[in-house]
Amino acid sequence: MSILAALTTSRAFLIGIGVGIGVLVAFAAVAAGIRRPRRGPELDIPRAMQPGPADPDLERPVLERLIAWGAVFVVFMAIWIPVVWYNEPTTNLNDTKSEMALSVERGHQTTLPGTLANPLGFNCARCHGQTLGGGQNVFNGNIVAVPNLQTVCGGPAYGHAQIHGIQDIVATISEGRSGSDMPSWSVRFAGAMDDQQIQDLVNYILSIQKEPKDKNLCINPPKAG
Repeated sequence: MSILAALTTSRAFLIGIGVGIGVLVAFAAVAAGIRRPRRGPELDIPRAMQPGPADPDLERPVLERLIAWGAVFVVFMAIWIPVVWYNEPTTNLNDTKSEMALSVERGHQTTLPGTLANPLGFNCARCHGQTLGGGQNVFNGNIVAVPNLQTVCGGPAYGHAQIHGIQDIVATISEGRSGSDMPSWSVRFAGAMDDQQIQDLVNYILSIQKEPKDKNLCINPPKAG
């Protein structure tokens, strides 16, 4: 995703305003230089050393000009702030969707073999299959079945007896399964993944679920009691 695509509406709006102000300042500076009359070196006094405006000018023309500019900026802020506020829910929603899409992509990369092109890879696909649809592994000299993660949120009804909600998935990835070929992956349990990597992996697993939504315990957890 490019930098421009990642910009939110409000940030792009602010950048546009900043660029516009910069252009206006540059134009005003060039225009002032063009209008400046040619004078001899002896009369070319820097503006900071020139006499200031007379008291009558300070009391009326200069003051009125400052008040007018102040009014312009107040009106601008009075319009700009409500516009940004009105668009904020949409902006936040788009940001959330964008961040979730990036998280899912990182989670997918986590399941692939680690290479120079994919430094995020932990090769979950070696045991669970290329699409995490299940497979086989060798554990203690025996061939064991590896769960299908595309239905893991289905819980016991889909062959995942120890899964009753998303917290069980996080715990299994983090802590592993004692007495099985599933190791711990969290750095909290001598693994190699930090919390963000585990969250990305969970988000990817949630994105590939095949069971019906009403059977998905991750998004429809059973009610207490």
